[in-house]
Amino acid sequence: SAQYQEATQKEQKSLQMLIGQHDEQLSTLQEESVQYQQDAQSELSNLQKLMNRHDEQLSTLREESAQYQEATQKEQKSLQMLIGQHDEQLSTLQEESVQYQQDAQSELSNLQKLMNRHDEQLSTLREESAQYQEA
Repeated sequence: SAQYQEATQKEQKSLQMLIGQHDEQLSTLQEESVQYQQDAQSELSNLQKLMNRHDEQLSTLREESAQYQEATQKEQKSLQMLIGQHDEQLSTLQEESVQYQQDAQSELSNLQKLMNRHDEQLSTLREESAQYQEA
């Protein structure tokens, strides 16, 4: 019975030592777990900040892009209006040019007729002058 009690006490001490070791390991694991959770929380916080900055940058880029598109569309409309005005002016100038050419051709034709009549009158006057000098 004394041997049994001694064996039981040794077994009990051995179990208490194992429980102590397990408690230490559990404590260490709990501390490590807390540290990992803190690290993970810190990383998560950093990632969230990064995402927020990226969201802000993306939002800014979208706004700038929309402004650029709007400005480009306005510029394009303005250029189209200018092109339209220039096309109208060109068309008007072409019509006026055709009219001026027709007017100039008509004037030239009238001058040619007038010169022909003057040439005929001059020729007639020369003939009459020659006849008068003969007489």
